Amino acid sequence: MKKEKKIVEFPNLKQRLLEKAMQTMKEKKFSEALELFEQARENEYAYAEVELGMVVCYMELGQLTEARNRCKKMLREDIGDYFHVLQIYITILIQLKEYDEVKTTIEAILEEDKLPAQYAQNFYQLLEFARKMLPSDENAEQFEPDYGQATDDLDELNMLHDGPIQKQYELLQSLKHRNIRPLIPDIQKYLEDELKHPVLKTFLLHILKEQGWDKETEVIKMGQRITIVPTELNSGEEDPFLNKVISILEDTVESDNPSLFEGLKEMLVRIHTVQFPLPFTPDKPEVWAAGLHSAGVGLFGLEASDEEIAAEYNVSALEVKSVTREINKLEDFSYLRL
Repeated sequence: MKKEKKIVEFPNLKQRLLEKAMQTMKEKKFSEALELFEQARENEYAYAEVELGMVVCYMELGQLTEARNRCKKMLREDIGDYFHVLQIYITILIQLKEYDEVKTTIEAILEEDKLPAQYAQNFYQLLEFARKMLPSDENAEQFEPDYGQATDDLDELNMLHDGPIQKQYELLQSLKHRNIRPLIPDIQKYLEDELKHPVLKTFLLHILKEQGWDKETEVIKMGQRITIVPTELNSGEEDPFLNKVISILEDTVESDNPSLFEGLKEMLVRIHTVQFPLPFTPDKPEVWAAGLHSAGVGLFGLEASDEEIAAEYNVSALEVKSVTREINKLEDFSYLRL
């Protein structure tokens, strides 16, 4: 009687297969990449990354209906980062000219009041585009700004200072396309109002930077007062401190757990949106990398103590606990309740 041959997998075979699929996709060999993703899927490795990779390949190969269906399944089953997948899903719907579905989907998300700040602007722009592509819609008024014509400056200023947060956000977005200099006194008042949402202040500072405002400006955020010159501010991509934190996470997390690494980067972007332009304290990127790792462990259902994480980053457990608390506080502020 013949003995069954035991199949022995090479070490890290599944991970190398996924890496090869990702690299092949970057080289725009989408048919070949799709085959590799399918093999990785059969091996049940990094399911969310594999599914998303397949969606992108189907998009690039022009198989938009298949890409849409797979994306919708990911959303329904909560596979991967929900809002990242949602952005791709909306992009596919627009390519398919399914504008009514775009409108319905985004309006439903806005009603849920859990839209992360970094996605808000993009979703509002996509919603506006979808509406323009549709016949007149009587229901659109539910989400349309109602602060009146641009000539009614008094109503606009009242809305900026006293209106609900959604109207404040909509008004701030409208300022991107207008000369903000006549409104500088009210903008300064807004930035010094401790009760105004820190993320909306960040949006406003970026508008000032984009429009070349080079005067000293006072900002009060998270109980701190800071004087800045908007044109001299670094964006997140330009911030050397953030890039150092990401570099440390790359060295420590990415190879062992790519999904965790991507999640921690997104968390860093969110808390930076809240914190901007305040510096991160303590000014130790290793501590913030460790704190992000600690905060992310719970979100991803992993197990690691603060002591273990502290040792991995060569910092103290006390520093990790302190920064993790700060990260959790900033995370709470990162969601606009629109």
